[in-house]
Amino acid sequence: MSELKNNLRVVRTLWRGLPIILLCTALAVLAAYEYLRYATPLYESTAKIKLAEANEGPINTTLIKTSDAFSPNNKTGAEVELIKSQFLVGKALQQLPFDLSTYRVGEIRKTELYKQSPFAVTLQLRNRKWEDQPFKLEINADNQLALTSPDGETVVGQFGQLLHFAGANVVIEKNQALLQAKPGLALADTYEFVHHSRTQLMQDVLDHLDITSVDKDVAVIRVSFRSPVAEKAADLVNALSGAYMTDYLENKYKVANTSVEFIDKQLKTVGESLAHSENSIEGYRDQKRIVNIGQETDTELHKISEMKIQRANLRMSLAAANSLYQYMQSGKKNILELAPTFEAFNDLLSNDMVKKMKELQADKRDMLLRFKPEDEKVVAIDQKLADLNGYLLESIKNTRNALTIKYGEIDQAIRQAEKGFVGLPTREKNLAILERNFQLNEKLYTLLHEKKTEAEIAKAAPTSSHRIISEGAVPDKPIAPNHELVLAVSGFLGMLVGTVLVYLFSLLHATPNDTHQVQKETIIPIAASVPYLATAGQRVAYFRQLATRLELKGLLPMGSKLVVSAFTDLEGHSFFFENLAAALDAQGKKTRCIYINDHNTLNPDTLSSELMLVHNLALAEDSHSLAVMAGADVNLVLLDSRTTPLHRIKELELLVAEYKLPNVHFCLNREGYQPSPLRSFWKRSARQTTWQLASEAHAGTPATA
Repeated sequence: MSELKNNLRVVRTLWRGLPIILLCTALAVLAAYEYLRYATPLYESTAKIKLAEANEGPINTTLIKTSDAFSPNNKTGAEVELIKSQFLVGKALQQLPFDLSTYRVGEIRKTELYKQSPFAVTLQLRNRKWEDQPFKLEINADNQLALTSPDGETVVGQFGQLLHFAGANVVIEKNQALLQAKPGLALADTYEFVHHSRTQLMQDVLDHLDITSVDKDVAVIRVSFRSPVAEKAADLVNALSGAYMTDYLENKYKVANTSVEFIDKQLKTVGESLAHSENSIEGYRDQKRIVNIGQETDTELHKISEMKIQRANLRMSLAAANSLYQYMQSGKKNILELAPTFEAFNDLLSNDMVKKMKELQADKRDMLLRFKPEDEKVVAIDQKLADLNGYLLESIKNTRNALTIKYGEIDQAIRQAEKGFVGLPTREKNLAILERNFQLNEKLYTLLHEKKTEAEIAKAAPTSSHRIISEGAVPDKPIAPNHELVLAVSGFLGMLVGTVLVYLFSLLHATPNDTHQVQKETIIPIAASVPYLATAGQRVAYFRQLATRLELKGLLPMGSKLVVSAFTDLEGHSFFFENLAAALDAQGKKTRCIYINDHNTLNPDTLSSELMLVHNLALAEDSHSLAVMAGADVNLVLLDSRTTPLHRIKELELLVAEYKLPNVHFCLNREGYQPSPLRSFWKRSARQTTWQLASEAHAGTPATA
């Protein structure tokens, strides 16, 4: 409940200060409205340029591809910086009449005329100090001109007349086309015109120029310019867009022409290098008798491999023949007892001879059964066996010699073939180098031919891959100032200032509005709180109840002195004193009322059969009031919720502690009374008027309302 009361106190302060808040809000809105009436509007025009995609245009490849790892990939950002460069802005300004600005000068503001100027100025400026300085022109109803230079020199003349100054020559002529189109256009007025320096003009344009990308993933650039003249804003964005497209085409043709010339020169150089590479390969092949190194190497290696196999077979056959020969040689006397192996000597003739020798051996055995070894037949068989044995040994010997000769020839052939591989890596390396140079020259020659074709196609293409997809239109409505926003913000700020003033006034004029606030400030008890009583009947009824409550609290015993005090006469202690005395009289109590007017006023002691009421002096006016309070039995100090400052409560608390004042209680007058400031102002004005009339009547002067 106390939190609700605190919130209500805050809201009550706002409610009381509502007229001040409304007044501040109204004044702020009125000031904003006046500002909007005379503020110079700002117009914005926008053009959009679509950039060419990577695969868009007459050719789908670029003439030059970079391999730089740090090359920028954001083409849109680069084009934005190009458009806002001074180079392109300067090209655009060369097409526009921005060098000279004309203004119509009013009492509060001046308006730029641009193409709506009723006169045209031709200015030859010799003094560069006059750049960016205004020339003042006055045209009267008789078409007389009065031109004042920036240095204050004034020349009078007519339209079309040369006006000579120390630093410039000026000719002013009527704009007949505009005057005929607008017959009601006033010519007689006060004007100004300024010749802008290129540096300052460039800076002013760049300050009001805004070039951005629509989106980082969309290759569209937005070109916007803000100006007090709507047509001027549209002219600049269109001129800048056109300058960008023209510059793009010029650079495109320049790059294409330069590329064609460069490629032609390179084609001649690379062609000569390619022919030299071809001749070098041809001469090297002829010199080294090279047809195909790979095939030749494979053939020779296969041939050597086969000869090595043959040599291995011959080595095995020769070894077998040598072994057989040695075996046969060692046992030739008993050859018929030997059993040689003929794996390496198994031709048909040898087999027949062995077979025949075995047959003769068998015949000899048969004949030895019938004849003696000395018999002629037996001897003849032995001779035959000896002849065959000798023939066989000689055949084995000859075979062995033939194998030896053949082995040597094959081995010689292998060594001769292997000599062909000496220096083969060097020949392959040299040939690879020559062929690599040839391939590089050939690829470069082919690439240059392709690029030459692309450059010729690009050179022949008459259009740009970039496109202006939206031209700048003349805006109808200004972008600044925003009337709704300015009025809303001004109203909000006015309301905020009014609220701050209300709380500031409430803080500076803090008064005890209710008993809760008094109790927060002091430990002195509160005897009574008197509401605002508008009528006499309300006063009588309330003070009767108040007298009863005070008596119940023990503050009105018989034989006591009750002193009613206040800091000033405006806090209502006279009102309280008189009404309390009347209420006590109505109850039949014996009371005696004493008014202390100064320190000489008698202040008798009270009798036991009566109640003495003392109307004390104001505490802020005379210190004698403290002496009166010190001699009292009960002290009632009046506080007014509208006039008593809060710091007075602390002051009284200090006085009570210092002078030991007895039985002090507070009485709050007009508790919770919070009229509106306008009502309070009206009552205060009426009261002041009444006092003035009363003083005039007392002085015998006629009263004035």
